[in-house]
Amino acid sequence: MKYPITMFLLFVVLQLSAQETKPLYSISILSPSIGLEKSIQENNSIKLSIGNSIGYGSTNGLQSKLFMMRGEYRHYYNLEKRRDEGRLSTNYSGNYIGLFAEPSFVFKKGEEATNMYAGGVWGIQRNYNSHFHLDLSLNAGIGQNGFETKAGLRLGFWLK
Repeated sequence: MKYPITMFLLFVVLQLSAQETKPLYSISILSPSIGLEKSIQENNSIKLSIGNSIGYGSTNGLQSKLFMMRGEYRHYYNLEKRRDEGRLSTNYSGNYIGLFAEPSFVFKKGEEATNMYAGGVWGIQRNYNSHFHLDLSLNAGIGQNGFETKAGLRLGFWLK
């Protein structure tokens, strides 16, 4: 119960702080989830996601988690270069590195479990003018089974 309350409080704090930039809301269809990304400094943001997670991991193979929460600190490192080349760089469209924490809950018959996974992330995110959202990430961190690497793909739409 404390994880949903913590995530709710983080959403509220993000809404109250850094009012000079608008948050970006995203909806993923591939693995159903909703997300909120908010700028905290130039080229830095915090992204929070809640939903279902489907992914491929180095330890357990294909995994499906019924309920997942994810918090990320992101640093976009190529926005100036993208702007100089006239490419899309608004709405958090760029390459990023960062840190993440992901508590998840698995509810299978006779196998309820809470897992925690945290570490570093590298990714590519694009939010096109047509409101199409693409986020590809590579994650490496410590989980229930020791060191794990995972890849993630989120496809959906963004709202402002």
